[in-house]
Amino acid sequence: MKIILSRKSVDSSAGGFASPIFPDGRMLSIPIPDKRSVVRYQDLQAADSNRSIGKLVRELSAGKLRSSAKAHVDPDLYRHHLRRDAAWRPLFGQCGAAQSHLNSLAVGRGDLFLFFGWFRQVEQYRRRWRYVAGAPDLHVIYGWQQVESVVPVDNILQDKNSAWMHYHPHCLAVFKAQNVIYTAARHLSGTKEQLPGAGTFDQFRPALCLTEEGAGRSTWRLPRWIHPSGRSSTLSYHADPGRWSKHRDHVLLRSAARGQEFVLNVEDYPEAVSWVRELMSGQ
Repeated sequence: MKIILSRKSVDSSAGGFASPIFPDGRMLSIPIPDKRSVVRYQDLQAADSNRSIGKLVRELSAGKLRSSAKAHVDPDLYRHHLRRDAAWRPLFGQCGAAQSHLNSLAVGRGDLFLFFGWFRQVEQYRRRWRYVAGAPDLHVIYGWQQVESVVPVDNILQDKNSAWMHYHPHCLAVFKAQNVIYTAARHLSGTKEQLPGAGTFDQFRPALCLTEEGAGRSTWRLPRWIHPSGRSSTLSYHADPGRWSKHRDHVLLRSAARGQEFVLNVEDYPEAVSWVRELMSGQ
């Protein structure tokens, strides 16, 4: 089994902005803009109401994104976001160099994506959402997806039984080579709880926060066992020993700006299984 830390957030777009952590601790990952998409921000429904997230996106982006701007809904984890076909299940698309990296490490059925992004606390002021002054920029894990299958998009477009997947942005535009979609397992394996194979962590918890307190968002505080010393492999893109520093009960990692997915082989890091169970314990 492999665990993949996947960078998915509006901070990957030019002039990006942080996804919100609301005053009650709720989190919402905002998808990146995509002019080729058929979904607009105003089409995406908030979990706690029938209102769209369009106004929120407009306010937090300081008007750079309109409610009518098109959104790249990928990974597509929030069931309530859109009206769904009865066959729908969460999906994640990848292509090009990023997919080549996943291929090279044989990522596939049974492996677990943990999606993280750039988050910051927000508040309402005069009926508008804004960031809390001085609130830190954080990398936070906000969702997961265990892989059921990896399907080339060309196969999906030729399969009538896969028509429900055709809305996905990786099916709607010409992407680079190795354009695939990862489908979610029905249930998450390896946990006592009967959890779905994909979902979101809707409430912020310190355990979900990768960023070290008081540091820039790309400086991560991780369990001590994840240090690569004495292991047969390392978290991909992080083989440079200079990125790691050991402390009594944790390690600090200068996480790479390069790369969308960082892959950890659980065979070399069996402690990762307990770590994932702890993350899921709040669900």
